[in-house]
Amino acid sequence: MRFNTHVTALLVTAALCTGFNASAQDAGSASANRTGPYVGLGLGLVDTPSTDVTDTTKRKVKFDNGKMGALFGGYAYGNGWRLEGELSRRDADVKSIDGTTGSGDLKTTSLMANVLYDFDINAPVTPYLGFGAGLSRVKFDNASPFGASSINDTDNALALQGIAGASYAMNENLDLFADYRYFTARNVSMRTAAGTSASFDTRNHAIMVGLRFNFGAPKAHPKPTPKAEPAAMVETKPMPAPAPAPDFPRNYIVFFDWDRADITPEAANIIQAAANNANAMNVVRLELTGHADRSGSDRYNLKLSQRRGDAVRAAFSKLGFKPGEISVVAKGETDPLVPTDDGVREPQNRRVEIILP
Repeated sequence: MRFNTHVTALLVTAALCTGFNASAQDAGSASANRTGPYVGLGLGLVDTPSTDVTDTTKRKVKFDNGKMGALFGGYAYGNGWRLEGELSRRDADVKSIDGTTGSGDLKTTSLMANVLYDFDINAPVTPYLGFGAGLSRVKFDNASPFGASSINDTDNALALQGIAGASYAMNENLDLFADYRYFTARNVSMRTAAGTSASFDTRNHAIMVGLRFNFGAPKAHPKPTPKAEPAAMVETKPMPAPAPAPDFPRNYIVFFDWDRADITPEAANIIQAAANNANAMNVVRLELTGHADRSGSDRYNLKLSQRRGDAVRAAFSKLGFKPGEISVVAKGETDPLVPTDDGVREPQNRRVEIILP
């Protein structure tokens, strides 16, 4: 089977897995905001281009498509950067040597240190780029024919790799990822069974899919009952004489689910009550302040609090208020209602405050 067919199958599998979980996952839950340690594993397909092996002469060695597996562990810093260690194994069968059908295989075991950066694009899928360097152990396992001889030897060599991929947060702790990796080991030196020195470089292209389990995801707190004013306007009893206009509340709070900017039914009732009271008091100017808890990065939470404020403004616009008369201020995680440590989810901090001046 050709390499492109393998790649297509892997990508289709990843897409199906992503689609299956999308219905249960918040659209804004990007894995770029992970913080803390993680471990993972991946499986992939490898395309190893032909290489020139020089012993008594230069011989062109071609390989069949191979496979790879990787185990890794690392730490996400919450600002996009990740640092990880990776142990991987790549295998490819020898297809031919100088046009003659070959046998044996090429096995590469590597221990790499990778530096990666996740790009926060406010989407379910988080693209990332990375670079790795480390040590590889390259083995020709009974590879032949090299003239009248064979190679069954190993060598240690410097290894480098480049990484480009994307991940998807399936839930609070688990990410699905798929990436492309270019790997090379340089200046490999071995000996044939006849005692002749053989040197070469090896390189390959790989498509890998896998899972990444994050230990740093914060635990969810019980959702509190929103502390807000009554959703319905209190009617006054008829008075025999004209009474002054009732003094309605001027401050309201609506709350949001974790990592969401959707208006919940409870929030819609509070917004309706605030709109009714504003109309009764002839208030036409509204002040909205969006907030977020500390479970994500500062930059992401600032954008999230802005989206929440914009969602409340849109709700008031549907009730007849002009958008130009509604101001929105985003404060991110800087002004919590309940102070917490960084990375902690606190439902009372995921809010928009409404003021009728």
